[in-house]
Amino acid sequence: MESYLSHQSAAVLWDIPNIDVVLGFDPAPSGITETTVATLRERRRKKGTITHLRDALLPPGATVQHRGVHTASPELLFLEFAENLSIQRLIFLGLQMCSHPPGKPAQAITSKEKISKFLSKVSGHRGGRKAGRAAKYLADGSASVMESLAYMVFSLPHSLGGYGLKGAVFNFRIELDADAKKRLGQRYCYTDIYYGRAKLAVEYNSFAHHGKPSQQGKDAVRSAILERQGITVMALNTIQLYDAHACRDFALNLAAGLGARMQIRTEKFEAMNRLLREMLPSRDSAYLNRAAWKSE
Repeated sequence: MESYLSHQSAAVLWDIPNIDVVLGFDPAPSGITETTVATLRERRRKKGTITHLRDALLPPGATVQHRGVHTASPELLFLEFAENLSIQRLIFLGLQMCSHPPGKPAQAITSKEKISKFLSKVSGHRGGRKAGRAAKYLADGSASVMESLAYMVFSLPHSLGGYGLKGAVFNFRIELDADAKKRLGQRYCYTDIYYGRAKLAVEYNSFAHHGKPSQQGKDAVRSAILERQGITVMALNTIQLYDAHACRDFALNLAAGLGARMQIRTEKFEAMNRLLREMLPSRDSAYLNRAAWKSE
């Protein structure tokens, strides 16, 4: 079997949104090409190349042709990264791989269903157990790196550093009534993070996109219209996500809005929450204000 592009090189080829934030470094300028082969006989030393040895037989479709290159599929790539990434960063990677513009799932690199289906066929591979655990917490449809991180902070279980507020989905489409359609000039809108059972939306408001009075006014009108349709809107500002105490206050208010009781009993929470928060981009980063995809 010929070699195929894998690991960091494959991640760059698939153009995973914000992969540098996910990994904690930019893999593109490394100048190193990572490939994987099936046997020791195929494993040759070559300057500028890292060659991995595959440990078990892969199912059909595990490697594909992408942009004219024989490469690991997104699902295989998720498994490959499970060997070295922490469980939190692996979940972050999966969310970014399953991200897409609101209402346009066909533009996602992969989906939770595809990843889970693939992992069910490779349970004996290295990293399979961790990958399977991480896949349980994936969701399709994040539209930005900050949405993915906010989702993790509020949705992951306490043992992984999150506040355990389950049931959220990304960018849920809400049909507007006739008056709202006329006033907003659109038939529907998408909410960043949505809890359907409680009809509660969490909207992430970055300073650059929502700091101007005109945009703040539009946000207020939009929130009032959604609330008139029975949807509670909670605005999450950047400082509330970055400040640990403010974030906990927001989580407590969110839990109350969901009719849930937030009791953190695991000793792992503080350490894991700290690790989770360390994945947030630096406060002067452009990622705080830039979506991975252009929203409607």
